[in-house]
Amino acid sequence: MTDAPGGRDPLDADLAELVQAARAEEAVRSRGIERTLLHQAAAGASVAGLLLDLAEEGAEVSIRMTSGRAHQGAVRAVGRDFAVVGPPEAQNCLVLDAIAAIRRRPGRRSPDASGDRPPARHLSLAAYLGGLAADRPRVAIVAAGEPAMLVGELRAVGRDVATVRLEGQPPVTVYVALASVSEVFVSG
Repeated sequence: MTDAPGGRDPLDADLAELVQAARAEEAVRSRGIERTLLHQAAAGASVAGLLLDLAEEGAEVSIRMTSGRAHQGAVRAVGRDFAVVGPPEAQNCLVLDAIAAIRRRPGRRSPDASGDRPPARHLSLAAYLGGLAADRPRVAIVAAGEPAMLVGELRAVGRDVATVRLEGQPPVTVYVALASVSEVFVSG
């Protein structure tokens, strides 16, 4: 039957209209599902997961600590309770619980946070610093309750304490409770 102008079957036109409506409905449903998944990912985001996403992306960031100090650079590693941020020659270890805000470098469109996964490395700050202690690196530690950075040689690290031989005359040994530490700067 070709009752339509141009010799086209009205059933074909109705079918084409139905297919077009179904495609439009599917596109709307798909966008809704995508928004829901993005919302769920953002709701499950953590600082560690976000930093891991930024590290994998190679993003340059500025991280403001609760102390007010800021650190710039790429996120190079993320552990269970800390992240290493800055240039490759620096080991700026930032305790996750002491991070106040993370900013991406201006000029790039920032996606909403996903960060809904734990860091791949379950290494703690204590274990990380313990691995460095054998080389006796120079450290500067920001610890709650201390008016100035504790600067000296990292001598040993236990489960919850770091032993540092402070610079000065005479040198003094200090035992720093790792729970009070927010930032550790390590140099060779």
